[in-house]
Amino acid sequence: MNIQHRIDRPYEAGCIEVYGDEPFEWRILDHAGHLVRDSAGNGSGTGCGYDSSILALRDAIAFDADDSVVPIFFRHGADAERENAAQAHRSADTLRALATALKSAASQAQLDSRHATDGEAQEYLDARIEAMEGIVQELEEVAGRLHLATRATAG
Repeated sequence: MNIQHRIDRPYEAGCIEVYGDEPFEWRILDHAGHLVRDSAGNGSGTGCGYDSSILALRDAIAFDADDSVVPIFFRHGADAERENAAQAHRSADTLRALATALKSAASQAQLDSRHATDGEAQEYLDARIEAMEGIVQELEEVAGRLHLATRATAG
């Protein structure tokens, strides 16, 4: 394979290579040399076929900078357990943040209820407060179970 350019990845460990003789293609390799992405395998079966190796390098760098592209590497099962536990912990934190936001909204609804002008308005606010308190309780319980599951996995 004729490598035209090889540079370190600017955002991750590994390298970017532009290869071939016109037309050119690019590929991104991780820190261990595993293929992350190859422009020749872009789904069309024909590759990108760049006329310029510099344009191919530019597109590879731009592709590598795209945070929405997440390569998946198969690792030892213990890594997967740690990653799953970390995801559960982050999810629990997100649920707790939602519960906190709902508590704030419920507090505001309680303040608003002091200014209710009629019975219907008061009933609406009371029902809203009750619903929010129920949702908060559910969110906190689920967050607690996720944290327990995280501790059980780690321990």
